[in-house]
Amino acid sequence: MDTPTLLSPLDLPGGGALKNRIVMPPLVIWKAGEAALVTEDHLRHYRQTVPGCGLVMVEATAVSPEGRLAATQLGLFEDRQIPGLRRLADTIREAGALPGIQLHHAGGRTDMIKTWGATPLAPSVIPGNEEVRELTESQILRIIDDFATAARRALEAGYELLELHGAHGYLGSQFLSPRTNRRGDRWGGSLENRSRFLHEVIRAVRGVAGNRALVSCRLGVAEAPPAEATPDSPRPPHLQVTEGVDAARRLAAAGLDMIHVSHAGGMSAPSEPEGDPERFRPDPVLQLARPVREAVTVPVIGVSGIVTAEDAEEALTRGYCNLVAIGRGMLADPQWARKVTEGRPEEIERCIHCKPRCFHFKEPEKCPARRKLGIGPPGA
Repeated sequence: MDTPTLLSPLDLPGGGALKNRIVMPPLVIWKAGEAALVTEDHLRHYRQTVPGCGLVMVEATAVSPEGRLAATQLGLFEDRQIPGLRRLADTIREAGALPGIQLHHAGGRTDMIKTWGATPLAPSVIPGNEEVRELTESQILRIIDDFATAARRALEAGYELLELHGAHGYLGSQFLSPRTNRRGDRWGGSLENRSRFLHEVIRAVRGVAGNRALVSCRLGVAEAPPAEATPDSPRPPHLQVTEGVDAARRLAAAGLDMIHVSHAGGMSAPSEPEGDPERFRPDPVLQLARPVREAVTVPVIGVSGIVTAEDAEEALTRGYCNLVAIGRGMLADPQWARKVTEGRPEEIERCIHCKPRCFHFKEPEKCPARRKLGIGPPGA
């Protein structure tokens, strides 16, 4: 199958264009060490994977030391982290892709208790997660400033797109979800209030970036419904698609140039489809992109379950999104984009959606596709 749409350029807001619609999404490889610095492992990982991509998002990079998801996550909370990230941006640009970076705060999902003995901060203390401490007004404002300061460092390092993480149950997503945000002040309650944190982060980063960089948000627009209610356990609210799309519309108006649509937590990973393997079946997360694309005027990135060039082309031509992010497909075969752009998509070693979960998270050396290719874990 030809992929003319996938390989076509995309005009960007404010001028410029991507050479194609292939996006390398943020793929964390946990190689930074406690100093949160770029290592040779990172450079090898990106050198292997970037060629052929139009846009590359460097993995989730912590804006605050206490907001790290893990001790080995990249950071942008100290100036000494800039030189390594500049080398990484140069590596991406030299390979022909636009360098972007994802700015991240884990909120209540940080492992600070385990790693540093500190208490994680979250919008609210909720049943089942009493180990967190509710953020104060001053702490919220400081974290917003941390995003802006990290954005300044990212610009100094040469990044041309700044993506804010507002998905997957991390801090931005925790504020947006009525399940994890039970606040009664201006940061909680109505959708307008629950969107306020991301809205203010976008405004702050936009103010720093000006016209020097694009601003995107990876936005979780829906989350899986909680377990059925029982007499002893009433069913809590959750973020539904209608609210998520409304939030996307509000946040786009706050100054976004792009939206990277994903889930807000709890949605299952794609399974290998039954029946005809050639038939395109958009998974539930990819399906979230279409209503957002219909609601906003900025480009929308779709993600999840896309592992072949044919699926990527179908996602674009059927109107789900303007660009496609290939996550597990690129973890399985780091030359995914190169093989597609060189007209060799049949040579891609396909991700088979290992269950119960992708080996990349705990045992990347066991990935069946990478073993067939005779290569080690990302960055090795």
